Amino acid sequence: MLLAEKHWMQYFITPFVLASLIATSPVVADDETRYDAVKALGRLNGIALQCKYIDQVSRMKQAVVETVPKERSFGLAFDQAANDSFLAFIQEQSPCPGPAGFEKDVAQQIELLQQTFNMQ
Repeated sequence: MLLAEKHWMQYFITPFVLASLIATSPVVADDETRYDAVKALGRLNGIALQCKYIDQVSRMKQAVVETVPKERSFGLAFDQAANDSFLAFIQEQSPCPGPAGFEKDVAQQIELLQQTFNMQ
């Protein structure tokens, strides 16, 4: 192969390979989006704790364990959001949401969490 042909192929193959890799790579949610999804579920967990919706607390924790990577920072984000939400709920003296509506909110947030982390 001539030097000129080799040089031409280098420039052709590299962009082609790069484009192929990009096209086949899964979409990855950015860190902010991932943490926002974890924190949103944590906020609901704080309300569930205050309202004694223990079945929903278990459901949310199970979703986090099954969906979120085992990284300390995600666990801390979930716990901090739950704690902040729990305390805010007490301070504001908010009434507990109805169980059926709250269960629906939890289901939607779990689905969002799963979509966010399964994009990887």
